[in-house]
Amino acid sequence: MVDSSFACLALLEDETCELYEMMVSKAGDMQVKLLLDSIIQESRTHRELLKHIDKFLGHDSNQSFAECGKQMGQLFTQALTFVRSAKEEVSGGAPILEIARKLVDFEESASEEYLTEMHAGVRALVELNPAVKRILQKIANDEKSHVETLQLILEMATTKK
Repeated sequence: MVDSSFACLALLEDETCELYEMMVSKAGDMQVKLLLDSIIQESRTHRELLKHIDKFLGHDSNQSFAECGKQMGQLFTQALTFVRSAKEEVSGGAPILEIARKLVDFEESASEEYLTEMHAGVRALVELNPAVKRILQKIANDEKSHVETLQLILEMATTKK
């Protein structure tokens, strides 16, 4: 039986959406808001697709952080902890550009796409299911695009100074 890895990945996307929503509410520049909103829209789609995959596989579970940590391992726990910490920083008034810089660094080192590739149950399923493989490839490509969007936000801020 395949575990609920996709429910865990959906949990991570949900937390990520919340972080970007918080960043949008704090951003003063309309271009930055627009770029962050584009990431939010894609992340929401990712979340829903991951939930649909989970249901397709016969699961209908809302995994807790602790359950996902046990199931997905240390990298998942680090990713979710990072996102939650960034949310706390935004709430505490940290500059949006500082958070964007941290997100770029994090995404480049241990991004969500690697979680998909690293978990053995997910890897095995992807090899057997071309539909799931295609969806996960699209999500991974979108995640790379998110890094490029964050880098653009940082470049825009640099050129305004």
